[in-house]
Amino acid sequence: MIGGGTAGHVYPALAVAAAYRRVRPNVDVLFLGTRRGYEARLVPQHGYRLELVAGAPLYGVNLAGKLRAVAGVFAGAARARRLFRRHRTQLVIGFGGYTSAGPLLAARLLGISTAIHEANVVPGLTNKWLSRVVDRVYLGFECAGRDILPGRRQVTGNPVRPQIAALSREPHPPPRPAERRTRILVTGGSQGAHFFNQQAPGLLRCLAARQIEVEVRHQVGETDPAPVAAAYAGSGIAARVERYFEDIADCYRWADFALARAGAVTMAELAVAGLPALLVPLPSAADDHQTPNAAAWASETGGWWVRETEWRVEVLAAGIAARLRDTADWTAASQRQRRWGIADAADKIVTDCEAMLLNNDQHR
Repeated sequence: MIGGGTAGHVYPALAVAAAYRRVRPNVDVLFLGTRRGYEARLVPQHGYRLELVAGAPLYGVNLAGKLRAVAGVFAGAARARRLFRRHRTQLVIGFGGYTSAGPLLAARLLGISTAIHEANVVPGLTNKWLSRVVDRVYLGFECAGRDILPGRRQVTGNPVRPQIAALSREPHPPPRPAERRTRILVTGGSQGAHFFNQQAPGLLRCLAARQIEVEVRHQVGETDPAPVAAAYAGSGIAARVERYFEDIADCYRWADFALARAGAVTMAELAVAGLPALLVPLPSAADDHQTPNAAAWASETGGWWVRETEWRVEVLAAGIAARLRDTADWTAASQRQRRWGIADAADKIVTDCEAMLLNNDQHR
């Protein structure tokens, strides 16, 4: 498994690893990544081995950075080649990010079965290149990767962790503003969102002014949570503000509504949980890929999204308040998301990988 950089690359890989172990308990799962990305913490935390390989980002860097990235591909390929031979690797799956290129090219040269998973509507730069050489391309969105050969592409959805997939089997009751505080989850993903840290307290203060008493869980990312907590406290809003929520599944179960970025994994998790949300794409994301994610999500689920430049507190507060008060509207939104979400995406990938391995063995 290769997935590095952000948690959005690592968590789908962990989901597929867990699915593989359910199907084949004795499978030997090895992760490749760098010491700088989230994989360095998350992979060992989940009980898997991580081997370090070279890798450097190609997007958003100067010429020297691009040269380092190219050198990293060759170095990563050489290191991966040795690891694959030592472990007698039969299958290599990449989940995006600059770490994937070298190892997947090495696997291809060794005749190992290869696959990639593309979570977004617009494929990332590395996956665009790799889609031409790997055996299979798994897609999170039906509208993604239309230039990939039909025999190579398969729409599986985006894999979610087992504890989040389990939410698809639980009822998610609508909010009851007249009986208890309305629960709002604010998350910018693993890295947080400076925009939400600045703007969410004001929006929720405006919501409270509309006679909807709120309680908040706010994930700030790699920044000091104290100023955000103080902003909520100054508005009289009960808030739990942390850098990172380890049990995000519990947060989805707890919440009545979410403010979130439009990362593909976040959207998949919200859909499986049936949690209505307002999405705000990260404008600095590579190739602005979160904007088409949000647009596709809204088209499929009827959900809401807004650009940072279109953030209007009064308008948004009015819309959120209306949804939270209208049980039928909230329930319809929740059900539409769940119909779009694919809780067993990881199992679909494992099933196809096993079939691919069997077919490749028969043709050798």
